[in-house]
Amino acid sequence: MATHGRLELRSIGKPLRVLWMTNMAAPYRIPLWQSLQKTAHLHVALLESSSSLASDVEANRGQDWIPSIGNKIDFLEVPTRKVRRGEARYYFLTKFRSILLPRNYDVVVFGGWESPAYWVLLATTKMHNRGCVAFYESTVATMSHHRGPISWMRKRFFASMDSIVVPGPAAREALISIGVPPEKILEGFNAVDVKAFQVLPQPSDKPKNQGHSYLYVGQLIARKRVEQIVAAFSSVATPNDTLTIVGSGELEAELRSITKGNKSISFMPYVDNRSMPEVMARHNTLVLASSQEVWGLVINEALAGGLHVVVSQNCGVVDSVEHMSGVFVVEPGLSDLAAKMAESRRSWTGPIWNPEILRHTPEEFASVFMAAINQSFRSGSRRSK
Repeated sequence: MATHGRLELRSIGKPLRVLWMTNMAAPYRIPLWQSLQKTAHLHVALLESSSSLASDVEANRGQDWIPSIGNKIDFLEVPTRKVRRGEARYYFLTKFRSILLPRNYDVVVFGGWESPAYWVLLATTKMHNRGCVAFYESTVATMSHHRGPISWMRKRFFASMDSIVVPGPAAREALISIGVPPEKILEGFNAVDVKAFQVLPQPSDKPKNQGHSYLYVGQLIARKRVEQIVAAFSSVATPNDTLTIVGSGELEAELRSITKGNKSISFMPYVDNRSMPEVMARHNTLVLASSQEVWGLVINEALAGGLHVVVSQNCGVVDSVEHMSGVFVVEPGLSDLAAKMAESRRSWTGPIWNPEILRHTPEEFASVFMAAINQSFRSGSRRSK
């Protein structure tokens, strides 16, 4: 697909001007955007300002989420007003000039749909006859509002797109379930910078009596079911096993209270993306037991580092990785969580050499987006002058 994208641009004569609209500059998306910049003139427009993100203590985001000029990506901060509702953040445009932003581009990629800001910008994109591409990540399990006005609005939003990119089969199934024509959907593999997380296995110099080290990374909130991970660990841990819990959230105090006095369980504050490979390299099995998870990119990171992963069936990533070595899938209610954690420990012989996840790179994912962008541009011969 990457080659197809380059040939299309070369035949046009110069790179397409692409605007990617999203809430925040997620650090795991940086490699994808950097790859897209090789074949398109890309700007990334952010609805969340750096100052607003820094003050949003409930967001569980570190400094690595603040846009950096060192990434060599052209970021734009769009003036907005933010409304918080639980984990969700909704954005409203506050400047008239923001409404006109799409007219300066050939194709607009929409990284979200729920906020009013996306709807206003979609209307402008259509008014100026620009290409429309959506990136949709939710699964049937993570979809809310299966009927009613919001369900109707979601269907209308994606029906208006020229093409839609999904990160795996679960998201594709979700779109088809709401009536999106399959021919509009381009499926890739949700990717992180796997090379950054790859840890080459070395001869083990650990003492033979050292236990198995489990790891949880993420928000400390009810949906992540960290308390159940703690309970499962406590029921199967051998004397030298450990569990490290990385992250912050509203349940941190409660979790610390529950585990007080248990020297096998330790806590770490939020770890930025650059430091995470080192943390993972010190552990054997990552556990993600969420009751609901659109994907779970921390699973990609752990697999790239050669770790085992114990992951609940509720996570969107499962359909894409369950066939890979070192993956232990837990049923949605977690009745077999402890058993799967114990199975991972029994089967551990060291970091997995050359894990399959390494094939799924940001460059590969970027080629899917380029194919969608070209498809959108061609559909109406929309190249602006």
